[in-house]
Amino acid sequence: MKRVGNLMPRICDYDNINEAFLRAVKGKRGKREVIRFCDNIDSNLREIAEKLYSGTYDFGHYHTFHIYDPKPRQICAAPFADRVAFHAMMRICHPVFDNYQIYDSYASRVNKGVYAAIEQAQKYARRYKWFVKIDVCKYFDSIHHDVLKHQLHCLFKDKVLQHLFDRIIDTYHVGENRGLPIGNLTSQYFANHYLAYADHFLKQQLHIRGTVRYMDDLLIFGDDHKTVLDSYKKYKCFLNERLKLETHEPVLNRVGFGVPFLGYVIYPHKLNLTARSRHRFRVKLANLERQWYAGQITDADYHEHIQALYAFTNKACIEKFNAKVIREKGIFP
Repeated sequence: MKRVGNLMPRICDYDNINEAFLRAVKGKRGKREVIRFCDNIDSNLREIAEKLYSGTYDFGHYHTFHIYDPKPRQICAAPFADRVAFHAMMRICHPVFDNYQIYDSYASRVNKGVYAAIEQAQKYARRYKWFVKIDVCKYFDSIHHDVLKHQLHCLFKDKVLQHLFDRIIDTYHVGENRGLPIGNLTSQYFANHYLAYADHFLKQQLHIRGTVRYMDDLLIFGDDHKTVLDSYKKYKCFLNERLKLETHEPVLNRVGFGVPFLGYVIYPHKLNLTARSRHRFRVKLANLERQWYAGQITDADYHEHIQALYAFTNKACIEKFNAKVIREKGIFP
């Protein structure tokens, strides 16, 4: 793919910086950090644009906290000004990242997402008899800085933009020269791009048609056990040698026994929720109720989150489960 250049003037254009602010501020206008930023908004936006254009922007200074969903994860919350800068860069760079993705990559892309990935996986489940599910061990913490920087330098021509990306990558380390902070908008794009090289290996060198990837969760479909197993072994070797990644033990089975993927169990003609997804649904619902009763979220936010939760469960064939929860909680999505 030909490298793309001359993006910095567009990134630092005032209209783009202002649009980046509007995206970053969505749902956060009441926070003290945002209120302080808005007190001198024109000056702050100009400063972001100037520092980005000169390549002197100082990223980092994260506020870290942990969530359990269900396993513990460290989240890195960047300062609000950094989030504006991230949106400004990704708003212009998004088409470049997207153009390198294959069709069957579904994370961090417009008109893709979890539900589209599930639908495509179910189409393949109707077509093929076998599958293997692969995911990377501690994916975000395992991404190698030197490999990622090389990939980005091969994609973008602007020296200043390369330098800014390098500085963002260098703000976070897990062990030696590895890791991306969960919580950054840039991390979503970088992590999705990192495995795009492996996608092209599957399609162009192994000539595998039946693949679905959502970030580091990958499904490979095939007509027989041997084909799928061989594909997995070659893919794993590519990850080890070229991307310096390790995978968990794969799930390899007949499609008819169900394909576990993104919280669902996929069959050729129906979807079920995994037991873990049902448990997480109940936990998230209880947390929402607690926040609502405590006045920590508005009625509108509460109902918006409720709708999103039930949208996830409604994809599956679990009318009895939803009805039971509705009766227990007295909630009508």
